[in-house]
Amino acid sequence: MLDSWKNSTNSMDFLYFLFGYIGIFALVSVFVMFSRASPLLSNISDKLKGLCLKIVFTLVPGVVINSVTKSVDYVFNTRNHVMQLVFVVLVLGGNIIFMLDVLPLLYIFEPDKNHIFFPLFLLFTNAAAYHLCAGTDPGRVTSKNAAMLASLYKADGVLFKSGSECSTCRVIKPARSKHCKICNQCIHRFDHHCIWTNSCIGAGNLRYFLIFLVTLMAMIINGAVMSSRAMVLVVSHLKIMESGYWDPYTGQVQPVTFPVLIQHLFMQQPRCIFLITSLVMLTFLLGLFTLYHIYLLIINQTTNERYKLAFLPCDKLSSLSCNNNSTEHSAILPGESRRNGFKRCHDMHSDENERNFGLKNEGLVQSGHSKPNNNPAKTSDTKNLDSFYNRGLLHNVKEVFLPWAQLKDVKQIKIKKSRDQKT
Repeated sequence: MLDSWKNSTNSMDFLYFLFGYIGIFALVSVFVMFSRASPLLSNISDKLKGLCLKIVFTLVPGVVINSVTKSVDYVFNTRNHVMQLVFVVLVLGGNIIFMLDVLPLLYIFEPDKNHIFFPLFLLFTNAAAYHLCAGTDPGRVTSKNAAMLASLYKADGVLFKSGSECSTCRVIKPARSKHCKICNQCIHRFDHHCIWTNSCIGAGNLRYFLIFLVTLMAMIINGAVMSSRAMVLVVSHLKIMESGYWDPYTGQVQPVTFPVLIQHLFMQQPRCIFLITSLVMLTFLLGLFTLYHIYLLIINQTTNERYKLAFLPCDKLSSLSCNNNSTEHSAILPGESRRNGFKRCHDMHSDENERNFGLKNEGLVQSGHSKPNNNPAKTSDTKNLDSFYNRGLLHNVKEVFLPWAQLKDVKQIKIKKSRDQKT
């Protein structure tokens, strides 16, 4: 019989708190991630944000709001080591709980197995990838290497235009580059600025970032599996499911059910249950983020480019020339994403687009009537904006993990052309 079941009401309160926390966390996380997936969710999200801000500004003094705003701005909009320290504390905290609570249980019930090698291997591999990602040059664009980096990619004429100059760095920006306001520098093949590594993610360190994500996911999944395994061994060894507990409401001994088992483990092994719960939620959230970046790797796209495509303003696409004078056709309708608005605008003005530089036969084509648009890529080299830089899986992987190998290929092509011209 479970002796710890005399205070059943308090135990149920703990369990309700645990599952309530999990439910709210999951609901908020899913809502935040998919709030822009449809106009309905987007409108609901904006209304909830506005309501929350009204409540906060009504209840919280202005001094506190200003202090919090300044702190948030410092942490997320400047280069600092705050989130790096937070990451280190989270990883160390999880591993300390694992070492103190989970490993002893595993070695008690399975003493002949090696339970420490694989977790340590993942931990040190992840730490090495993290160090390389944070410490490697992400691909800074300078006046010395701008021309060399510009030879790697052709400008698509829409997202990236040839010959455009960075107003801050005063250098000609290569295609797929972007000026990071936090780092105050242009980054070649810019993906995003990562607050956890306190650095930009670009051509130079994207491979280390992907290794960091994959090893972190492996570490989290392995921790969740081993911690769950320890709880299963405890339940099996103590034969908890075969025992019973005294129900204070009926005054009788009742068989142990799964909710009762979870309550009992939560009271006896709170840190283990908390660790398992946290790791399972992180598996879901970080798993989606990791799969997203693997998908970008496969199609040879960056987060920056995907964001630009998702919010492509129809009225500013000079190369796709929607009718700017027609507000009925070019304006984005309420609740409509800019990308969908662009597609609708393009369909309505297909005749005009064919006379200019537009989408045709699933590719960007330049008609004879259109004017050059900052040297856009040629028709034969283009498909559409979504897959403009997609050159096949193997080439895409090579481009990420061997980013500077393309420079050698470009140099060899130039040398060959110069030799051909001489002969």
